[in-house]
Amino acid sequence: MKKIAFILICFSVFSSCKINEKQTVELKVMSYNIRHGKGLDTILDLSRAADLIKSQAPDICALQEVDHFISRSNNTDQTEFLARETNMEGTFGKFMDFQNGEYGMATLSKKPLISTQVLDLPDGKHEPRTSIVHEVALSEDGNIVFANVHFDWISGTEGSNNRLNQAKALVAKIDSLKKAAIITGDFNCTPDSPTMLYFAEQGFVFVEKGDDNLSFQGENQAEIDHLIYRNSEDVSFKTKNVQLLIEPVISDHRPLIVDLEVLF
Repeated sequence: MKKIAFILICFSVFSSCKINEKQTVELKVMSYNIRHGKGLDTILDLSRAADLIKSQAPDICALQEVDHFISRSNNTDQTEFLARETNMEGTFGKFMDFQNGEYGMATLSKKPLISTQVLDLPDGKHEPRTSIVHEVALSEDGNIVFANVHFDWISGTEGSNNRLNQAKALVAKIDSLKKAAIITGDFNCTPDSPTMLYFAEQGFVFVEKGDDNLSFQGENQAEIDHLIYRNSEDVSFKTKNVQLLIEPVISDHRPLIVDLEVLF
């Protein structure tokens, strides 16, 4: 009987360990404002952005300033082109109608997408704004929310208020999904802005880029492209590596690459 009891205890301990066993998934995230493929050399060549994305091989990539059959970019479905060239699934999110086509942003993903919503954001008075919000399957046991953003670009108090209201609408959506979340993209605001402070108040962790942090390389250089995340009870993130690539021609923004460890 003692031997049987010992075996049962061992089995119980083993089963408990299996139930509580955690798994780790490596996730490479990229964010890039591609300026609809028009480089700082004024040349329109979307293949350069495609080649750069391929060279980095992200699991999921948030792109901003993407054209969809717009005349300025030769009436190309830029999302479809980039998805095909990178062998990823592409999702376009429209901001507004423009030049007989649509202007917005796109997400490319190698991971399965469980759901996708193009979320309308408030206060886009000068240009409408949306966020592409995905539920992403990282494994059989773990799903996360991934949000691609491009907040209002207006300066001054008006722009600051607009971006804050857009952030609040996005957080309300993410809260409703009750999952760990990553938000990345062109926030059009610096880390000390009211918008980024609001995200911190809501439990989001800001991924630090280090001293070389100026992601916008246009006339007024600034740190406005970010990745932030928030853990849940079941899923947590850990930053493993951050790169802000030196690429002075393809766009007026630099590509942001973040390697994360996701623990389920």
